[in-house]
Amino acid sequence: MVVGAILLTGASLTASVLVLQVAVLPLLFRYSKSVQRKMVFSNCINYPKNLDFENPQSCNLVGGRNFNIVFESVVDNCTIKLGVWHIVPCSLFRELFVVHDYLSIDQRLLNELRKTRNTVVLYCHGNSNHRASPHRLQMYKVFQDLNFHVITFDYRGYGDSTHVRPTEGGVVEDALQVYNWIMNNVRQNEQPTVVLWGHSLGTAIAANLVSNLDGLCSSRGVCLPPPNALVLEAPFNNLLDEIECHPFSKLVSWLPYFRGSFVKPFMSSEHTFTTDCYLSRVPSLPILMLHSRGDRIVPYDLACKLHECIMTSRSKGGAPLVFHSFDRGHNDLCEDPDLPAVVANFLELVKKKRNM
Repeated sequence: MVVGAILLTGASLTASVLVLQVAVLPLLFRYSKSVQRKMVFSNCINYPKNLDFENPQSCNLVGGRNFNIVFESVVDNCTIKLGVWHIVPCSLFRELFVVHDYLSIDQRLLNELRKTRNTVVLYCHGNSNHRASPHRLQMYKVFQDLNFHVITFDYRGYGDSTHVRPTEGGVVEDALQVYNWIMNNVRQNEQPTVVLWGHSLGTAIAANLVSNLDGLCSSRGVCLPPPNALVLEAPFNNLLDEIECHPFSKLVSWLPYFRGSFVKPFMSSEHTFTTDCYLSRVPSLPILMLHSRGDRIVPYDLACKLHECIMTSRSKGGAPLVFHSFDRGHNDLCEDPDLPAVVANFLELVKKKRNM
């Protein structure tokens, strides 16, 4: 009796899983835009929880300050507030602890940014979690050791930013607003090197921004120069290929209607993230690609396809394009001892290009 009950329960569970895998998931993914959006942005995943974003030091980050950027969104027709951190170079740590009776720490650090000649990085994080995720905190420390100013933020729907559903247009608009803030707060004469850095999904957001910068600016009545360089950490060539190659897809890729149910919906979606198309339109922008051969989230082959596409667009000349491979995973590139030298060498190329 007991054995029979166990076998019956096991068969029932197997049948339930099979129905979910064969029927429920394909239908949900094909017809529910909410499910599609959550799969792409994963902003429902929020770890670590209950953080004090207003106090970066509570997240074990030395030399950071919190502030907000508030604007009226053209995409969502509402007021958006973005949570932003400004993280200063190690060389400014002493300034943090020197007492100035007449200026707050926030004002002192903003003044340092306004007169800096150090590289300034705008960091666009990937999907899920927020700007205080452990691997992102580690990357900020790499930037600090390189003596970079870092501006990192959470898109709408993430962290302590306004909780509205993210879309490609919305998160790119967020990146534009933060980029606008940076360009308004660095010196206009002898402007420092400004680098747009994206990780994973953030690479597609950054690529969209640089490719469509003129159009995005003109529709909002601003005029901004392009960044001096773009760094793509764990990039993919386009969202369709990334979905098809994602580890989760292995659960359903054997279905005869896999492409029609799981891939085709994104061909006419509000979020396409076609990084290969975006970056083919900016041949004058220096690009550094960083990818790990052991990346299981964004397969190495997709980065190779992206690199080949960009190279083809620059066959008749263009800015430097550097592709550096690592033996790491998706989120631990920050731990590689070669990373600082790779970034520093690339920025030397960028500076030479600026001075030509």
